[in-house]
Amino acid sequence: MLVSHISQAVPSAFVVLGKGKEGEPSVHNPRMHQNEDIFKYGAALHANVAMEWLKAQHN
Repeated sequence: MLVSHISQAVPSAFVVLGKGKEGEPSVHNPRMHQNEDIFKYGAALHANVAMEWLKAQHN
């Protein structure tokens, strides 16, 4: 897996923002239902990580 290969070289994290309700098809399934309401949390998470990294570069 690409993520694990990269994480061997640099500090990394892998975040899964919900996979749906129990009993529904999971990720990588063409019948999967994506709850688009959670996208805002993923965007906020990435923005926060970037802002914190930038702040740390100035310390």
